[in-house]
Amino acid sequence: MAANPSLQARFDGAETFDAWPDPVPLRDELAPVLPLSPELLPTQLRGWAMDISERMNCPLDLVSIPALVSAGALIGRRIGIRPQQRTSWLEVGNLWGCVVARPGSLKSPAASEALAPIKRIEALAAEANREAQAAFKVGEALYKLEKEEADKAARRRLSGEGKESARAMLESVTAPEPPTERRHLTSDATAEKLGEICKANPFGIMMHRDELISLFDDLDGSEKASAKGFFLSAWSGTEGYTFDRIGRGTVHIPAVNLSVFGTTQPARLASYMRENLRRHDDGMVQRLQLIAWPDSTGQYQEVDRYPDSDARRLAHECYQGLAALDPRELKADWDEFDGPHGVPFLRFAGDAQELFSEWRAVLEARLAGDELSAPLASHLSKYRGLVPRLSLVCHLANNSFGPVSLEAVRQALRWAEYLESHAVRAYASTSLDNAEAARAIWRHVRKGDLGDPFTLRDVQRKGWSGLQANERIAAGLEALSDADWLRPAPTEAGEKGGRPSTPYQINPKALRA
Repeated sequence: MAANPSLQARFDGAETFDAWPDPVPLRDELAPVLPLSPELLPTQLRGWAMDISERMNCPLDLVSIPALVSAGALIGRRIGIRPQQRTSWLEVGNLWGCVVARPGSLKSPAASEALAPIKRIEALAAEANREAQAAFKVGEALYKLEKEEADKAARRRLSGEGKESARAMLESVTAPEPPTERRHLTSDATAEKLGEICKANPFGIMMHRDELISLFDDLDGSEKASAKGFFLSAWSGTEGYTFDRIGRGTVHIPAVNLSVFGTTQPARLASYMRENLRRHDDGMVQRLQLIAWPDSTGQYQEVDRYPDSDARRLAHECYQGLAALDPRELKADWDEFDGPHGVPFLRFAGDAQELFSEWRAVLEARLAGDELSAPLASHLSKYRGLVPRLSLVCHLANNSFGPVSLEAVRQALRWAEYLESHAVRAYASTSLDNAEAARAIWRHVRKGDLGDPFTLRDVQRKGWSGLQANERIAAGLEALSDADWLRPAPTEAGEKGGRPSTPYQINPKALRA
């Protein structure tokens, strides 16, 4: 787009033209990422996930991330892993993941296909819950009749046989216990309600949100501090939590185990990450360990065939098996000092332990160095626990038992390499969103919609689409300044660049570029 002639004329022949620095391109290229190899997937899920990806003509990442998160959710606290041979360090199976893709990329339909097995298990549990409730109501009605008869008999015994005999008569009739509502999946619940679900389901629960960043944005509100605290605690899968409310009373959850999966768009993720890291930096961003932002293939091939029934049957059987794990059959151990809420666990096999320990030594050296940005270092520090979790999920979904195998650790380490490349793209995208805001401002500069100089407040007052929030405008102006398209000039009052009243001067060389 050519600059507005009247604006360009102001700079033509200006004596100060050569004094301006040469502008540089805005930094708005995505960092490269690794593709997801089918070998990363557990054997029982591989063919099924590949079949969905091929039939839907979408990247394998869009299927694999929700598939792995739901597998971890079904494992939950049924069994954990102790990543060292002698310590009590414990990791459990729950995972948090997010798929990042543009609108229309089939990320939601792909997730729906991948979550079909856990949805089926949830539906079967709902039917079992209905039958249990019906049986409970019959038992409750019978109890009332028995209680009436017991009251009459106790009165007779009290006068004839004494107090103890009457007491025995009353104690002989017991009220039926209300059935526990078994749950595996939810899509929308308040933190308090989610806490009640977690209390009734100590093995774990999965939350699926189609637009995940809307949930995270909501939790950043000051009035949601308690809800955010619940989610931050639930990520570990092993910590307890207590709600104290006047209306609900006290709800104590011995251990909260929550898996989270959702999708989002690139711009929304970039904006959220930038603002969360700037305002809060509370670790919520870093909890999205299974974040995938794949490249679009750009190619379409018509695939119209039936699903691979054998692969689908094997995957469904795998998920059903994970939902009914028996730690004894898996040769798990128990720690007598863990108490009633302890988690049975596996450890690494000898060769697997050696490989994990070697990898961790390299990770710790990287974290101690200065090559990583602070946010990315914080993100990768959580790989200490992520790799054991992924090893456990892959081990069990490979239909293995006993000590966690070398094969499972190798799969987990390949996951870590893949996920790190996507995390790098996600953290680098914070400047991508700045560049988008910068380009939006610059389009109006070239049209002559803004004077020279102009201020942040001048942009905000226009009410242009995508440029209403002061924070986004400021980020765009900063990106333009960093690229030498604009130059902030302190005011006479001594204000520094970035304030609403700071004037920004337009680089005439940028207009000609």
